[in-house]
Amino acid sequence: MSSSRDKTLKVWEVATGKCVATLEGHSGAVRSVAMFPDGRRVVSGSYDNTLKLWGVAPVSVDLSKLAELRTLNGHSDYVLGVAVFPDGRRVVSASRDKTLKVWDMTTGTCVATLEGHSTAVTSVAMFPDGRRVVSGSDDNTLKVWDVATGKCVATLEGHSKRVKCVAVFPDGRRVVSGSKDNTLKVWDVETGECVATLEGHSQNVLGVVAFPDGRRVASVSLDKTLKVWDVMTGACVATLEGHHKGVSGISVFPDGRRVVSASRDYTLKVWDVATGKCVATLKGHSKDAKCAAVSPDGRRVVSASGDKTLKVWDVETGKCVATLEGHRWEVFGVAVVPDDGLRIVSGSSDNTLKFWGMPNS
Repeated sequence: MSSSRDKTLKVWEVATGKCVATLEGHSGAVRSVAMFPDGRRVVSGSYDNTLKLWGVAPVSVDLSKLAELRTLNGHSDYVLGVAVFPDGRRVVSASRDKTLKVWDMTTGTCVATLEGHSTAVTSVAMFPDGRRVVSGSDDNTLKVWDVATGKCVATLEGHSKRVKCVAVFPDGRRVVSGSKDNTLKVWDVETGECVATLEGHSQNVLGVVAFPDGRRVASVSLDKTLKVWDVMTGACVATLEGHHKGVSGISVFPDGRRVVSASRDYTLKVWDVATGKCVATLKGHSKDAKCAAVSPDGRRVVSASGDKTLKVWDVETGKCVATLEGHRWEVFGVAVVPDDGLRIVSGSSDNTLKFWGMPNS
């Protein structure tokens, strides 16, 4: 572990001499660093007058040992989306059965069912405070839910066709949605008003993410492209092309410099947002890649596919390091638990969610 005047800490693998993680967050030079005895946490001190506590994932984990830990049953139709709470203890799922369900991952029990949409719930995203979620539906609306009460606190209306994807901005004050009407809409959560409509895709918008800077969003579409948008101006600032078929999922890396896309051409692509270039193509699925999630350290991507599997990819090498089998049908949703290990939640058209991790984790 090293600290530097460039405001970062770096984690190095001694055997190979490679940097395996860069920790960013200080606004001044990092003067000192120390490791906790458990090897999973470090503390740093900086000229910005702060100390920061960091969680570091073990670099020697054998990902081939990832296994199914639990199956969550309760939905009566396809599970189309999943999102994990910031505490890493609960997950929320969106289903074609018109409901969302909140699950306790320790016990596997459903602790709340959120009802209000009139048709399939296609997507779900978590607010940073962990107190609210937002859902998108084939009924053309978004709904914001208070998790503690299970009540819908806002319905956002404006799309003319089905809402296929949603994301929450880091400030928790805005959400963005993508629709089969080929547009994205940015919403003010407090007022329920649409504050921007982003137009440019020529076919259905199937995936969207908000960048950590809160100023940009990226979208993917059946038109085979990714687009990066400036939310303040509403302008498309980049179009990323390279997939041969429609693109159905997108996730942003923690550093905000890269995104990964999942496509019906069976591949995933990692893109450098600044240059617009594809820096890696991940090949291995035998059917559509439905969606992807990035691990908190940015070193791994987890993908879900119509081939009934999930795959874990090493971003640096582009290699698949684990294939998770257990779902009986297509896997539509995937999320990575925000902790110092690698735990994964998936949702499938077999109506179940599955929780994956290291045995005994």
